Amino acid sequence: MFKKVIRRATDLGIVENVSKSRPSWLLMAGLALAVFVGVLAALRTSHWLDRNGTEELMPLLRLEDGMEVQENGSVAAPADFRAAVEKVLPAVVSVDRLSRMYDFFDDEVRIAPSGSGSGVVISSDGYIVTNNHVVRGGDTIAVRFKDGRTLVAEIVGADPRSDLALLKVEAKDLTAARVGDSSKLRIGEWAIAFGNPLGYSHTVSVGVISSLNRTMETPGGVLVDAIQTDAAINQGNSGGPLTNAQGEVIGINSVIVSNSGGSIGLGFSIPSNRVARVVNDLRKHGRVRYGYFGAETYSDSAVLQNDRNRAVLKGELGVDPPREGLLVRSVYRDSPAQSAGIQRWDVIQQLNGKPVRSTMDLYLVLLDLRAGDVLKVRLWSKGAAKTLDVRLVEAL
Repeated sequence: MFKKVIRRATDLGIVENVSKSRPSWLLMAGLALAVFVGVLAALRTSHWLDRNGTEELMPLLRLEDGMEVQENGSVAAPADFRAAVEKVLPAVVSVDRLSRMYDFFDDEVRIAPSGSGSGVVISSDGYIVTNNHVVRGGDTIAVRFKDGRTLVAEIVGADPRSDLALLKVEAKDLTAARVGDSSKLRIGEWAIAFGNPLGYSHTVSVGVISSLNRTMETPGGVLVDAIQTDAAINQGNSGGPLTNAQGEVIGINSVIVSNSGGSIGLGFSIPSNRVARVVNDLRKHGRVRYGYFGAETYSDSAVLQNDRNRAVLKGELGVDPPREGLLVRSVYRDSPAQSAGIQRWDVIQQLNGKPVRSTMDLYLVLLDLRAGDVLKVRLWSKGAAKTLDVRLVEAL
């Protein structure tokens, strides 16, 4: 793992190693993440553009009857994938983002395409899931169906943190994809990717589930519990569904790793169970009501394992601190953390029963919580072990 380490002096003279690291396999051969804004991965730059200089984008699905189940609980693969494809394709759409652009020569404002991607119909009355980055910044969103129809879509809600967006078109009796249970996936299962790569509408590619539960930083944030697949995913697949061999949506295509902008067999999808929860929030509230905690911590347990830091903390607190956990740097005024009694220099060791050793551990726990949820915090405070209940409020 390659790391950029900044040696930083902080309050009380505590030294923190701030590591900005990425797995070496992302850096080798100059590999770069290409978030499917139908965008090319710019090999030597930190931004991505498609061939026309505009951002592009990527789709989702649901369960099915009549599948053959093995004695071990897995589902038998079909002789081919025609049945699955025929179920899913009518629910796959092209999502075009249109933006107002000023024409200097004509002194007019025109509506012009500024990006495109994919999406998937999840209900017969017109709800469609896509990526947030597919629709972000658009003045008008147009959805094109397999039967040739084009309808203007309303953005019901969008969530940059998960890179998901929910659209609604005025239509009835649409073919909706069925959504599967991503928690039941196994490495080596078949995976089918749908979408509109490079403008070739309703394209299908097949591969396997290469890995599960990948967590990786992307230009838009953090992709959590991602499904890795070698099914070919290219520019324009963003927002499109990844399905199993039975045609159940198991993920929404979101990111690739590439040194050329095209598929090299490293595609990543947002798992369907996470998609379902975010979509339910967007449909109900128009946003995801993430929980706000209100305490800032040092980056990881390494701070507590530094001999100099330990001596400084013992001098301040009068007792040796633990070696594992997250040291609280500050607690925000009137925050849930302050109300629950969390103090500066406390060491958070567990959240809802899960050990925490880094700020990423903290982030992953909070990501699944909503405003009103109670977070059970196990911590060390000046030599005493405590368990506190923190009722989260909505993050602004």
